Amino acid sequence: MLSLIAVAAIAGQRQTVIESPYRQSKPLAIRSVESESQSIPRFGVLDLRVKVEAHYNNPFDPSDFALDARVTPPIGDPYVIPGFLYRPMTRELAGAEEQIKPSGEAEWRVRFSPKIEGVHQVRVMAKDRTGSVSAEPLSISSTPAVRKGFVKVSAEDSRYFAFADGSSYWPIGTNMAWADTRGTYAYDEWLPKYANNGVNYGRLWLSPAWTTFGLEQLGKPSEGKGMGQFDLGNAWRLDYVLDLARKHDIQLLLCIESYNILRAGDAHPWWEKSPHNSDHGGPLRIPGDFWADERMDKLFKDKLRYLVARYGAYSNNFAWEFWNEVDLTSDFELPRVRDWHRRMAQYLKGIDSYDHMVTTSAASTMGFRELDMLGELDYFQTHHYGGDPALTTAVQQSRKAGQGRPHYVGEIGADASGARPEDDPTGIQIHDPLWAAIGTGSSGSAMSWWWDSLIAPKDLYSLFAPVAAFVKDVQWPDENFKQTTPTFAYQSPPAIAPVKDLEFSGGPVEWRASAYNQPIYVTVRNGKGQATLSGIQHGLGNHQTLNNPVTFDVQLEKPTRFIVEVGDVSGYGGATLRIWLDDKLVATKDFADPDGDEKTDTLRQYAGNYEVLVPAGSHRVRVQNTGKDWFMASYRFVGLVRQTAPAIQAWSVVGETKAMAWLRREGRTWAAAIKGQPGMAPATVMGLSGLASGAWKVEVWDTWSGKVLQSKIITVPVSGRVRVDVPPFATDVALKLSKQ
Repeated sequence: MLSLIAVAAIAGQRQTVIESPYRQSKPLAIRSVESESQSIPRFGVLDLRVKVEAHYNNPFDPSDFALDARVTPPIGDPYVIPGFLYRPMTRELAGAEEQIKPSGEAEWRVRFSPKIEGVHQVRVMAKDRTGSVSAEPLSISSTPAVRKGFVKVSAEDSRYFAFADGSSYWPIGTNMAWADTRGTYAYDEWLPKYANNGVNYGRLWLSPAWTTFGLEQLGKPSEGKGMGQFDLGNAWRLDYVLDLARKHDIQLLLCIESYNILRAGDAHPWWEKSPHNSDHGGPLRIPGDFWADERMDKLFKDKLRYLVARYGAYSNNFAWEFWNEVDLTSDFELPRVRDWHRRMAQYLKGIDSYDHMVTTSAASTMGFRELDMLGELDYFQTHHYGGDPALTTAVQQSRKAGQGRPHYVGEIGADASGARPEDDPTGIQIHDPLWAAIGTGSSGSAMSWWWDSLIAPKDLYSLFAPVAAFVKDVQWPDENFKQTTPTFAYQSPPAIAPVKDLEFSGGPVEWRASAYNQPIYVTVRNGKGQATLSGIQHGLGNHQTLNNPVTFDVQLEKPTRFIVEVGDVSGYGGATLRIWLDDKLVATKDFADPDGDEKTDTLRQYAGNYEVLVPAGSHRVRVQNTGKDWFMASYRFVGLVRQTAPAIQAWSVVGETKAMAWLRREGRTWAAAIKGQPGMAPATVMGLSGLASGAWKVEVWDTWSGKVLQSKIITVPVSGRVRVDVPPFATDVALKLSKQ
């Protein structure tokens, strides 16, 4: 007769029963503990195979059965690492599709990584509902490390990361969340190519079910599916990729959940197919119940225990990321979500003896300070799509640099709806944010999202090699980097000063009530005006409470063209652009959604410039989206600014022995570059301050080839100010200064 375990349900709901295919009914006993080896390098990974018999129904529920190992190191306090159920698998490629098949029966394992050298005593313990037993301890010797160890927040500078051996770690990489139908075979192709170009970081998703590593599958518990069960085939895939990445010295951020599983109705929903849904036997009636439901808390903690047991020993497990873009979950309420993160982080840190970092992420460009600065989390990220990815990278790093913990852009792209490889075959949307991150002293590079639809098909791996070469000798935590603002002057001033546009672009994209999603007023006088405007215009239909018209109060010496540059338009009903001049409607453009809401693909056919002529004198120009949904927008007044210095955008940081700057020709944004706008930045003189006096080596780098264009030694005076000649360039260059 089958043995069943009942999971308690709240009053009024039907009781849910888990019938795991891995259940067992035998008297409790540990028959053997076998080790692959009696010695292992520090930070290596060693599996102990445990033959255990017990009485349990669900091996993934530690209240039903728990296997643990008590580790007594040669120095320091003992600690406990949990064990896990494992099933060996084989893989084969049938055509272009990976097939995973069991190659043996399920077995119990303990995965161990010594944190220090010396002899460790490891005692395996088992507990079921009938009692507990333990085995004789094994002696395992830890030899000197061949790897740098686990990554932590640096003790020297809390804005950066460092390995356990104290050396600096600056993440360079991209997202690689899931594979195509080739599964792990895709990573066989990708990871070596990334590693050969200096990439040392990637990000994987463990949810939803359709991803390569999706652990929770829709189905019957008797088939190893549904809540409280984990897909051992996909778990094996994650073993494989972590092992492969370790061979190539690539750290992997493991993202545990994505908003999709709690998203109903639109924007990539998965709630209707989620095993969490009570319609499929899960504990949740509505998505919002996730954050406070006691049964869900228990299930999630069981999942965390399994993850720690199986993947905690990997020193290239960079960090645990609770959520991808948690603010896109249905019924998002920040206080409840914050409290859940605190609760789960406390539990996770309590069971993870390897002390991996913990983080989370939001879709909102600005993030949420209540999450970013939560004491139980170790670092935070920014996600952003649209506008000028490089400018957003720079703005967000500059904004968050002073918050005292690591920050990098975890997802970046020019368009949330797709990579647009035909518009961007050279990967400008990847290249520019990488270098903007360096120039602003970020804790890591900006991580592109389009690994499988832009980097791989266009073979853009080489974009990372110059970045890796440029920062190779930089010990980030030791430098005490500070952002500086470089100055520029012509080497040979032009006879007539050119003019340029007054632009308002690169603003945040927010999907919540904020200072950017309300009416904004900007004053423009004498060709000057400063404001950070939203990169999105929300419509009056679906986003009425976020509607954010922009009004420019201008004083113009001459008639001037005013341009609204429209990017992507929502596929959830389109949008409508209206422009008023002195309260008179002077331009209307309907961005109609040709199929209504039948398809929700982003509309790109309306991208372009929409302009009106503004006469000389004092005027008000108002821009508003009166349509149903959103469109991406930036604004500019053409030829309004007289240039007294070369048209160069630059970001720089100065440290104790290193200074770095990234220079880009002004206006050479991603959107402008795909239109093929010509132009050269002239030969200039860059001024930089804050350097220590003495001899410094100055190198000018081609950021695309990684070649040093020029190199010389300069002397920095006591004032710390220096002037550096920069040759003409077409797109961008980077400068690196090293104290001699």
